[in-house]
Amino acid sequence: MRGLILLLPLAMLGGPHVLRVMPLGGQAGTTVEVEFTGSDLEAVQEARFDSPDLAWVETVAATVKSVKGRIRIAPQAALGPHRVQLISRTGRSNSWLFNVNQFPNLLRTTGRQPITLKPQVIQGQMKGLADQHWFTFPAQTGERWLFDLQSIERGGFLECSLTLYDEAGREVAHNEDQDEFLETPRLAQVFARAGNYTLKIDQYRGPQGVACGENCVYQLQISQLPVVTGLYPLGARPGSRYSVHVSGEALAGTTGMVLVRARGAEHYRLTFPYTLPVDGSDTSPQRIEARRVKATAAGVDGEFELPATAQPGLWRLWLQTRTGWAEAITADISTGEAMDGQLLMGPGRHPVDLRAGEPFHAWTLAAQLGLPEIDTVLELWSADGKLLAEHDDLMSGQGTVIGNPDSSLFYLPQKSEKATLVVRDRTDRTGPTYAYRLHVRPQAPSFQLLAEPEELSAAAGTETEVTVLLIKEPGFEKAVDVWVEGHPEAKGNFRADQHFGPSGDGDNINIPAVKLKLKVPASAAAGDYPFQLRGRAADGAGGLVEGLSTLWIGPQGKRNDTRRPMPQPTVYVLPR
Repeated sequence: MRGLILLLPLAMLGGPHVLRVMPLGGQAGTTVEVEFTGSDLEAVQEARFDSPDLAWVETVAATVKSVKGRIRIAPQAALGPHRVQLISRTGRSNSWLFNVNQFPNLLRTTGRQPITLKPQVIQGQMKGLADQHWFTFPAQTGERWLFDLQSIERGGFLECSLTLYDEAGREVAHNEDQDEFLETPRLAQVFARAGNYTLKIDQYRGPQGVACGENCVYQLQISQLPVVTGLYPLGARPGSRYSVHVSGEALAGTTGMVLVRARGAEHYRLTFPYTLPVDGSDTSPQRIEARRVKATAAGVDGEFELPATAQPGLWRLWLQTRTGWAEAITADISTGEAMDGQLLMGPGRHPVDLRAGEPFHAWTLAAQLGLPEIDTVLELWSADGKLLAEHDDLMSGQGTVIGNPDSSLFYLPQKSEKATLVVRDRTDRTGPTYAYRLHVRPQAPSFQLLAEPEELSAAAGTETEVTVLLIKEPGFEKAVDVWVEGHPEAKGNFRADQHFGPSGDGDNINIPAVKLKLKVPASAAAGDYPFQLRGRAADGAGGLVEGLSTLWIGPQGKRNDTRRPMPQPTVYVLPR
């Protein structure tokens, strides 16, 4: 964008901002009324989604802090989270998540709400830290029901527990975290005897007084779907035959398997620094059906023929069952060197060739793909038994905050030699679900750049500002120059000594940041203007790094909640 520049104060630009959506979603093939809560919402005209299968039908009511509208969901809409953004005369809002469900939806009311055990999604909101929700229902002997509460991974802040009681008030089952990554609960219960039961949803009240503020929304899916706990192998190459084994419980009713390239909104395990392949694209996701499927109660075997045109990246595996569609683990379809392994009897061992002066990088994909328990550790050993290098978590001690439990080991060999790369679980656990996908590449540690906010709104002839966040990979300690291509005034730098990592109290993350100013020409027409955010190590070593944008859903000043990759950073120029 070039031309005459008129600088105006940033505070004059304004624009809508979303803090909550209730309910979190709706059933495919229905029209649902939704309320967005936030600020500057009185001029909202419509909503924009990441798929044409979702559409804003009408605005029902709008105030400064709330807008209500109706969303039409097509029957073929993809299940799971979708990005939504409000459009206003004063700009575009931050993106949020809206979820498409396969079962009928029911709104939570008040008191001890009686329900019937049937496939459904209960949409609820906790109001205040003391709030608890109770649901009562009759169950029959031998029935199996799955209670799956989703919030943090679907756009809410709620961390809570599920407790099941019998009619005498005795605790039958309890769950707080469904796995070591997701801090939302799930209960799979086979009822030993008929009777009236009560399910309690209660908030987590930890030592730091953690609360979800105004975004204590959730959706509780009640179904008879299976639970998936493992997948092996975790990936394949385009153009290959991909034979997979899915492990879990209640899988006997599986009749089909489908691989669908993950949409950006589905990357709910995205963390930084990340080692998974992310591009934020939602364009025409490819879909591949398994040729053969064989199921038992504990496992499903399927075979896929991956075309050579299969786009590298993350692919979601779905199981078609007699009781509905069940989400499984994410697969890594990649073209680089990759090895799959399982910790069946002990650590995995992989021979590697080290070359003097050539950087060596090895990383694992496991927790990031959806495996519920494994926490990998990488160790590099010389032929004579010397430990050359090791790495545990991407950001030690903050495994589910901004880092993740997968590993990323960098090493610069001083001599050429044969070595062994060892993969183990941090606490040496083993079993068929302790799988990993190991990548190896000659690569030195680098960095990632994130643009914030995800999308800028500005009027023609004004100046706006983008914040650039520096995410360092393990071992990278160099100064960095950053700039916006084609905007010579938009440049800055980071010092080598700026700290990236856990804060002093361990409750947040210190992320180096620099602000760059972008000038919008007075002649710019309304519309989207993508821009290229780039960076390079100040010493000139290494290649260009392309900056990404990201959707953050979390309390102001905190970077430890829901994140999603976004396409190229963009300035939206407001209509005149």
